[in-house]
Amino acid sequence: MAKQSGLGFGKLLAGLTERMKKDKRFELCVYGSLVLAGILIYAVTSFPKNSAVEPVSLEEPDSVYSSERETEERLKNVLSCIRGAGEVEVMITYDTGAQIIPAMSTDTQTGITQSSGTGTESITENRTESSRPATVSQTGGNEAIVLTEKQPVVRGVIVIAEGAADITVRMNLQNAVRTVLGVDLSCIDVFEMKAIEKGE
Repeated sequence: MAKQSGLGFGKLLAGLTERMKKDKRFELCVYGSLVLAGILIYAVTSFPKNSAVEPVSLEEPDSVYSSERETEERLKNVLSCIRGAGEVEVMITYDTGAQIIPAMSTDTQTGITQSSGTGTESITENRTESSRPATVSQTGGNEAIVLTEKQPVVRGVIVIAEGAADITVRMNLQNAVRTVLGVDLSCIDVFEMKAIEKGE
């Protein structure tokens, strides 16, 4: 039985080859179908099914801003716990915002042209590629698949503290900011908070 199916496949392949030799258009269609099948197989297998990558919207200015405000608030709370610091205010400025790097989906279109003349044949393959962010369908619409998110680059930090007149407190505040944000001491300025009168 296996021999018969093998013979049937061999006849089918021989018939296909014969037709391709006679009809150049049919031959181009077969080659194009093979190329398209290869591209589809590559596209399906290139993305892992159980990926830890989560879909996130590319346009999130509000959430990025709230994240920066949250960093300032957390740093303020930590710095106010340093002995002698008293009340603390913090301002952080950034060179760049958070950068979201999406997964890209590449579409490839291939065209094959064949010309024959003076006893020689030449086959020319034209390939065009276009890339766009890969998305997944969600209930609210399409969401981009995010590969990674780069945190914003800190330009400078201002700390205003009640106890900043004490040099030890000032150094402790600077060192704490450097440890948390990973910035150079030259990017951190610490100032004494002005006295607020009672009743203001």
